[in-house]
Parts: sequence; C-alpha cells; structure tokens
Amino acid sequence: MISGKYLLQRLCYSGASFIVCLTITFFLLHLMPGDYISNYLLSLSNTLPKEIVDQFREQFGLNLPLTQQYVLYLGNILHGQWGYSYAYGQPVLSMIFGKLCWSLVLLVPATILGILIGTVIGAWSGWKSGGKKDFAVFNVMIVIRAIPEFWWAIMAVMIFAFYLQWFPLGGYASISVLSTGLDFFDVLHHALLPIILMTFFIATGNYYVMRNSMIAVIGEDYITTARAKGLDERTILWRHALKNALLPMVTITTFQCAGIIMGNIFIETVFSWPGIGYLTTQALTNRDLPLLEGIFLLDSLITIGAMLVADILSSAIDPRIRMGTDE
Repeated sequence: MISGKYLLQRLCYSGASFIVCLTITFFLLHLMPGDYISNYLLSLSNTLPKEIVDQFREQFGLNLPLTQQYVLYLGNILHGQWGYSYAYGQPVLSMIFGKLCWSLVLLVPATILGILIGTVIGAWSGWKSGGKKDFAVFNVMIVIRAIPEFWWAIMAVMIFAFYLQWFPLGGYASISVLSTGLDFFDVLHHALLPIILMTFFIATGNYYVMRNSMIAVIGEDYITTARAKGLDERTILWRHALKNALLPMVTITTFQCAGIIMGNIFIETVFSWPGIGYLTTQALTNRDLPLLEGIFLLDSLITIGAMLVADILSSAIDPRIRMGTDE
C-alpha cells in the first residue's frame, strides 16, 4: 500500500507540476504568432485602424507586459476564474464542460471497447507469440497504427458515408432535429462510425502493451509450475498469466481514461462532432487564448491526476510494490 508520507509528497509534486504546466502553456500560447483581435478585425475589413486595435488590446489586457499578464492570469486560475472566451463571450469552464458531454458520447464506449479488445487480443497474441496467427495479427496492428488517424477518418467518410451512404457525412444529428428534437437512434447513427474508428486506434495501443507484457510473463517459474500441475493452456493463460501481465496495463488504461476527457481532435474535426477536440480546433483557428488555455490546463490537470491514480492502483493490485514508508 502507499504510505501517507509518499501520498503527501506526490500531491505536492502534482501541485508543482500543474504550476509548471500552467506557466509553459501561458507563455507558449502568448508567443504564438497572430491573435484573435487581428483575425477578427481582418474578417471585417482589409484595414486595421491602429486606435481600434489599441482599444481591443486595452479591453482584454493585452497591452500589459507579458509578465504582468501572467501574474494576473495565475491569480485568476488559483481563484477558480478561468476567464471568458474572446470569440463566444462565455465563461471558459462552462463552454468546456458543455462540449465534454458530446466528447464522452464517442469516447466512453470507444475507450471501453478498445481496452477490452486490445487486452484480449494482445494477451492471446503474446501467448501464441512466434506463430503464424500472431505474426498476421501483429502486422495488421502495425498497419492500423502506422497510418495517421485523420487519413483513416477521411477514408471512412469517403467510403462509408459518401459512396455507400451507410452513415451520415458528419455532425451529431440530422436536420430534422430542428423540428423534432434530438433522437437517440439518430445521434447513435451519427456516432457509430467515429466510435468504430476510435475503438480500433485505442485497441492497437493496448494490444502492443499487453502482447509485450504477456511475452515477458510466459517465461516465469509459476507458469512452468502451473503446467507441471497439469493445468490446460487456457486456464494458465486467463487465470495465471493474464493477472500478472495486466499490471503494465494499469498505467496505460488510466491515461486513456484521462484522455477521453479531452476528446479526439482529428476524429471530431473530420466528422464535425461538437466535442472538446473540435472546440480546440476552432479555438486554434480563432486564436482564442483564454479558451485554449482552459482546454490545455484541464488536460494537464487530468493527466497529473491520472499519474497519481496509476500509482495507487499499481500498489493495490500488486502487493509486492511498496511506495514510500512511514517513519
């Protein structure tokens, strides 16, 4: 089990890591070329009167020195004030949580299915490593993983939505939603294709980890002992080898569960799905700094929390792990 002293240390390190992430995010985004004000005014006119630009910068505090902006921003974040979006004029946190629901519609089922499929196939492939079936599955997984996600998404839209017309081209509902309201089966029809794609991507990552872990486990003494007792291969695989091979999966699964909060930028953008990923693309295009900062900070906070949870779960699953001792 994790000691209280170690847990306190990890909480302190996590807090320091969050401040570091906050600082890096702030300066990187503010040093990024272009800004929302210039983009917005250029969309209204080809000329940019200096007095209007100065007025906008003064209103949003962008005329202050960067270090002073950072101090003000840090104070606001620590007080729970994440700012307002330039483009939408709404609180950043309310916008993020509003889009989060739509991201979860895709990512919760895709993550669960991807973890289960990747773990089962990876365990079986590692147990049968060196055989023809393992070689075939391994190469298929390499092909799926090697090609970028956005290419798979574009091809899926082109083949299954445009040519075969089995699925909608994009969005989360049909145009009839304006008169009839949201329908569960209509939303499911729109979500099914991106869920399938995400499941494949998540399953490949889990497959590699589980396969390598299983290969490392099958040479252990307790596997030899189980065989000497006369147990069949299936029992040894699922009751003995799998339990010990699952430990490395704890960390990757924890981070995948943390990743579902932030959505999938490529999939949501290609399918025009109104989630966190699509919101991030729009914020980057508009140079909406408060919204981008809020999205990246929430991502950092969740990732840091996932690391802490992974430590706790690892020690709970494997009693041989001892993290810190109370004096």
